[in-house]
Amino acid sequence: MKLTDAEKAYNQIKEQIVTTKLRPGALVNEADMMEKLALGRTPVREAMKQLVADNLVIITPRRGIVITDITVTDLTEIFEVRVELESLAAYLAAQRIEKNELVQLRRLAEKYKDADPMDIEALLKLDRDFHALLAKATHNKFLLKDLLHYYNLSLRIWYVALNYAQPNDIDMDAHLEILEAIEALDAEKAEQRMRKHIQIFHQTIKKYL
Repeated sequence: MKLTDAEKAYNQIKEQIVTTKLRPGALVNEADMMEKLALGRTPVREAMKQLVADNLVIITPRRGIVITDITVTDLTEIFEVRVELESLAAYLAAQRIEKNELVQLRRLAEKYKDADPMDIEALLKLDRDFHALLAKATHNKFLLKDLLHYYNLSLRIWYVALNYAQPNDIDMDAHLEILEAIEALDAEKAEQRMRKHIQIFHQTIKKYL
């Protein structure tokens, strides 16, 4: 399905925010954004409205468009929601995943396990793909939407901490162990290992915020 200009603008701006190319607290100039995206004022404004709903930007009368800051409170509140959503996703995926999804999930888990622990940005991209595929494998469109939303909020925090994180901060065994539980159709084990994975993420990032 072809994306509208507003959807294109939304996806591109969101990616810049999540990967902190647009830093927390930065001002966004609407005209500059239109020029960079080669899109008109209306789609950019529509995108901004959606990004406000996503808690990624705020629009104020005096300052204009501002990328939202990240606080320790944000980290805690995102964690409280995400640990439940991700654990539920792992539980449901163990029951509902399709064969082709399982093949793709194993490919991602093995890539992650074999990746260079020093290349944290590459690990983040693999982690993003793994969690997105796992969410899709629940075959629950409402869970998928919410899980991706909170994952992106978490990912932005990871990118902020990218310059400080150390290789031993990364839970390198998580993906393969979650996958093995899913392959064994052990929903409870998949849920528990995912919960541990998200808890480790939270504890790690808390050190650097």
